[in-house]
Amino acid sequence: MVINKQQAALSSVFAAIFLTGMKLGVGFFTGSLGILSEALHSTLDLCAAVITFLTVRVSDKPADVKHHYGHGKLESFSALFETILLFITCGWIIYEAGEKLFLGKTVELVGIHWGVLTMLISIAVDYSRVRVLKKAAKQHASQALEADALHFSSDVWSSSIIIAGLLCVWLGNKFNIPLLKLADPIAALGVALLVIKVSIHLAKDAIDVLLDTAPRGMKEMINKEIKEVLGVLQIADIRVRVAGAFYYIDVNIGTDPSLSHGEVHAIVHEIRERIYAKIPRCDIIISTFPAPAGEVAANGITPVIRNIIGQFTNCTNVHNIHVYEIDGKKKVTAHIELKENLTLKETHDLAHKISQASQQTVAEIDSVNIYFECAEQVMEAEDITEARRDLVEAVRTAVNKLDTNFDCHAIRLYGKENKISSFLHCGVRGDFTVDKLEAISNNIKSYLKKNVPQLDNVHIHFEPWDSVPEGSADNGISNQESEFRIQKV
Repeated sequence: MVINKQQAALSSVFAAIFLTGMKLGVGFFTGSLGILSEALHSTLDLCAAVITFLTVRVSDKPADVKHHYGHGKLESFSALFETILLFITCGWIIYEAGEKLFLGKTVELVGIHWGVLTMLISIAVDYSRVRVLKKAAKQHASQALEADALHFSSDVWSSSIIIAGLLCVWLGNKFNIPLLKLADPIAALGVALLVIKVSIHLAKDAIDVLLDTAPRGMKEMINKEIKEVLGVLQIADIRVRVAGAFYYIDVNIGTDPSLSHGEVHAIVHEIRERIYAKIPRCDIIISTFPAPAGEVAANGITPVIRNIIGQFTNCTNVHNIHVYEIDGKKKVTAHIELKENLTLKETHDLAHKISQASQQTVAEIDSVNIYFECAEQVMEAEDITEARRDLVEAVRTAVNKLDTNFDCHAIRLYGKENKISSFLHCGVRGDFTVDKLEAISNNIKSYLKKNVPQLDNVHIHFEPWDSVPEGSADNGISNQESEFRIQKV
C-alpha cells in the first residue's frame, strides 16, 4: 500500500505534539534531566515535523518558469535545518549533564515510575512512526521523511537509555549507592552523543544533495549499462544530480558518424530504457556527437572506411568492403558507385585521396584498393524472350554443359538496341554458402559471355535443386509484360 507523503508528515506532527507535552509534564514533575532532555528533543522534533510537513507539500510541486528542476531540494534544506536544531539540543543536554557530573549540581528525582511509564509510551509511539515514515520515505524517495524517520528512530534508543538511567537512580536511592544516582545525567549524555551521530549522518546527506554530489556508485552503474548498448562508441561524460525524489542525469555519447538519424535515435531510446529500469525516478538528457575516427576504428575498420568515403560527394553506395591483415598491417578493398561518369585520371585521383585519408585515420591500414562502378541507372528495355529463342536455348545449353549439378530454367531476355540482358534461375545440387555461390555466379557469367557473345549482362537467381518446379527447364518462360523498366546495378 502506498502511503501519502503529506499524511505521513502530518501524523508525525500530531505524534510529536503528544510526546512533547507528555515528556515536559513528567520531566518537571520528576525533576529528571534525562526526561527533560527528551522533552526538549521532542520539542525540536515537533518543529522539524512541522517543517517536514510544509516541505513535502511544496517539494511535490512540478517545475515552473522559475524552478526548472522542480522544488525537490527544499527537502534537503529542511533536513539540514533539522540537524542544526538537533545540534542545539545536544549542546544544551551536554551542558546540563556536565553541571550535574562535574559541578555537583544535583536534583532529587521523584515519581520515577511515572518517568519509566512515560518513556515506554514514547517508545511505542516512536516505533510506530518510524515504520510508517521509513516506508513512506522509501516509496517516495523523500529525504525530508527519511530525516523525520531518523528523528523518531533516535528517540526510541534515547528513551531506552533514559529508562535505564531512571532505573539506576531508583536502585541508587533504594540501596544508597551514590554512583548509581549519577545515571540520569550519564543517560542524558548518552542521548546527546547518539543524536549527534545521527545528525552528522543526516547533515552530510543533505549537504551532498545541495552541492550536487553524485550518489556513490551511480555513475559507474550508468556507464556499465550504456556500454552494453550496441552502437555506442564513446562515453564522453556522465553527470548525476539529485533534487528531492528525482535524479537528473546528463549523458554525452559518441556514435558512428555514418549512422542515420533514426539509427541514432534507436540507440538513445535503448539507453533511456536501460537507465529507467535501474533508476525509475529520473530525468535523462542524452546528447550525441560523431565519434572521432580513432574511436570508430577501435570498433571496426568498415565503419571508418564508410565514413571517409561518405565525405566525398561523388561517392555513393559503398559495398563489398573487405579487410585483410598481413603481418600486422591491414589491406582494404571496397566497391564504390559514382554519381558521375568520371575519367580514368579522375577516378585515380579520387582513389588516392580516399586511400590517403584512410591511412591517416587508421595507422594500421597499409593500402586501400578501390573499385569504381557506375551508380544505379534506369534504362528502357523490352522482353525479347520469344523473339530470340535461339539465345534462350544457347544460354540453357551453355549452363547445363558447364556442370551437371546446375539446372538452368526460367530464362528471360530483355534488350534495347544491341544490349541484351539475361535473367535466369539456376537450381543447384548441394548446400552452398553465399561466398561459394558468388564464385559459381561469376564462373557462369564469364562462361556465358564467352560462349554467347550477344549477352551484355547476366543476372542469376540461385535456388535449391529440390525447389525447382517440374518441367520448368523445358519451357522456362512465364507470362510477363513485353515492355518494362529494368535496373542495371
